[in-house]
Amino acid sequence: MKPISEITADQISKIKLISFDSDGVLVKKGTDLFQSPDGSFSQKTNFVSPSVLEKLKLLKKRFHIVINSGRSSLYLSQIYQNLLWDNITLISEVGVFLTGSGFHFQTEKLDNYELETIVKIRSKMGKLIGDPRVKGFEPKTFLTTLHCHSEVPEVEAIVKESDPQSRFYCWWNLEAYDINPKKFTKISALKKFISLMKINPSEVMVVGNGINDRDSVTSEILNISTDPANLSTDDYTIEGEHLGGEALLDHFVKLVS
Repeated sequence: MKPISEITADQISKIKLISFDSDGVLVKKGTDLFQSPDGSFSQKTNFVSPSVLEKLKLLKKRFHIVINSGRSSLYLSQIYQNLLWDNITLISEVGVFLTGSGFHFQTEKLDNYELETIVKIRSKMGKLIGDPRVKGFEPKTFLTTLHCHSEVPEVEAIVKESDPQSRFYCWWNLEAYDINPKKFTKISALKKFISLMKINPSEVMVVGNGINDRDSVTSEILNISTDPANLSTDDYTIEGEHLGGEALLDHFVKLVS
C-alpha cells in the first residue's frame, strides 16, 4: 500500500464519487451503550467534528459524497445533518438502506426465511442481556448489532443454530457483532447506487477501515485504508492516524483547490 501523499491531482480528476466509512474514518470510533434486562437503555456516541464537516462541504462541491456505514439511517442523518442533502447519500446498516435527496429505499427484499431468522437470532441473543460481557443491542431495522466488551462465543453459536441454511454472516468488529443476510454488503449497495447514477466503478473511491469494508477491495474501485492492520488494499493507506479520514480530507482539499 502506498501513502496517500502519492495520490495525484490527475488521479483525483477522474473520480466522481467518494464513499467514506463513518466510525474510525470521519468520526472517532466508540459507543458507550447500556441495556438492562428490565428495558432500560442508553447510548452515547461521538459526533462529527466541525472541521471534518467543513472539509466535506468543500469536497461535495466537486464529488458526490457517500457515507457508507453499519449505523442506522436515523443515526447517520442526525450526526451528518449539517451536511445533508445536496450531493450526499447515506448507505446504512451495512448496505440495507439507501437514503438521499428525496429517496429512502431498501436495497434488497428479505424473504420469510431471512425475516424469521432475524427474529430468532434477536430473541435468543436477548437472553444475553445482563451478562457482564454484553452491553446491549444498537437499535436498527434489519442489521442485528450486539455491542460487547469482548468476544462472546455464544453469539456465533446462536447465529449458526438459528441459520441452518448459512445465509447470514456474523462479524466481530472489535466493538460489536454485526449479523445480517449475506446479500447485504456495503459494496453491493454502493454498486447499485453508482449504477443508478450512471457512474463507472473506475470513477469511484472507497475509504474504509474494517471488516465490513473488505468486500470493496477490488481492482475496479480505488481503495484507501485508514487502518492497514485491519484492512489491506493494493492502493493507498494512511499511517498513524486514528481518524484517518480527516488526514485524507486535508490532502484532497489541497488537490482540488
